[in-house]
Amino acid sequence: NCIGNIMSESSIDLATLNELKVIMEYEFDELVNIFISDGQTQIEQLAQAIAKQDDTSVRKIAHTLKGSSSNLGITDLSELCRSLEFKAAENDLSDADSSLQSIKTEYEQVKVTLEGLLNS
Repeated sequence: NCIGNIMSESSIDLATLNELKVIMEYEFDELVNIFISDGQTQIEQLAQAIAKQDDTSVRKIAHTLKGSSSNLGITDLSELCRSLEFKAAENDLSDADSSLQSIKTEYEQVKVTLEGLLNS
């Protein structure tokens, strides 16, 4: 019932994910599905906030996605969001488009990995 070597260069802390799977049992799949769904929504909202140069919204959305990623042991995505959150708090969205692309890319890779874990 453990999660194996799911990514060659994993950006997911497998120990954290394994612990969650053991603790949550059958609710683990629901947690993963919620993360996938909410993550997609948050990334779309992040893109809109960046387009509007709304640093307050960028900070809040990045903070939320950082937390949910961290809770699942998704370390690289959490770190990308933390960096964007910090820059938005400093009213610096100068490279937010680049940050958003990195977040999108990482999210898509993590999503594929997590979907592979469902019902396993």
